[in-house]
Amino acid sequence: MDINLLEDFITLADELNFSAAATRRNVTQPAFSRRIRTLEHWVGAPLLRRTSRSVTLTSAGRIFYVRAESIIRDLKRAREEAREAAGKAERSLSIASTHALSFTFVPRWMLQTIGHSSISSASLITDSYAECEALILSGDAVFLICHRRPETKNKLTTRQFMSQTIGQDVLVPLSVPDENGEPRWRFDPATAGRPIPQLSYASASGLGRILEDYWSENRSRPALQTQFRSDLAATLLEMVKEGQGVAWIPLSLAERDIKAGQLARAGGHEFDVPVDITLIRPTTRLSLHAEQFWQKAVNAKSKV
Repeated sequence: MDINLLEDFITLADELNFSAAATRRNVTQPAFSRRIRTLEHWVGAPLLRRTSRSVTLTSAGRIFYVRAESIIRDLKRAREEAREAAGKAERSLSIASTHALSFTFVPRWMLQTIGHSSISSASLITDSYAECEALILSGDAVFLICHRRPETKNKLTTRQFMSQTIGQDVLVPLSVPDENGEPRWRFDPATAGRPIPQLSYASASGLGRILEDYWSENRSRPALQTQFRSDLAATLLEMVKEGQGVAWIPLSLAERDIKAGQLARAGGHEFDVPVDITLIRPTTRLSLHAEQFWQKAVNAKSKV
């Protein structure tokens, strides 16, 4: 079995579009389609349901998808363990982090709790939550640092992964201040009849998933009109500073601008959304270096 076929299938299952999946895999669409048919022939069952308008997974495809992710991850771990046993393992750690945390929290946390020695042996990959999630699912990243609410389900809330809370954050609704230092856009009865423009997170953003889940819990959500979407909190932060609307920004990212008077709260603390900052890893045994890194993170949290 060619591991590339499994990776092709996982990409297609994520995209549900042959053209987009082929582009991500850097092959032509006809060649990509042939590879998927080869995999289905090897499995002995159809994994996809194709129509002229859509692609969906069959029941067999959904089961195979979960197993394929696990197989790829286990193969990469097995290679690392074999290299470690032969004394040829690399001590570099591949850590994925969402953009919002990579600017401020992650460098500070690494230095304060893990130490300079681990900084020199770590490779930090920053991207949207969706891409970071894909990296740890495929085994291309050993750890993931991201915002999380326990109530929000995702692909990593399974028995195949474990997590450790390493910090706390809060998503705060922010606006640019007016000439009097008051928020230009504010959630209060005086502005109830005026539409408030919202700068929202796109579908690839983990913060977007957290907010949607939070607001779905029958909470008092202010009346907003979405004007712009982005995967990145930093992009929304800059749009807020330009006066384009209100966005829920992690306090860890926006605190400096709030203190400098460049941003103001658009509402009281009842509109804040508390979130955990979490370190995620597979439940399978990692390399000695990675396990030592994990233990340092656990010990550092237990001392807080």
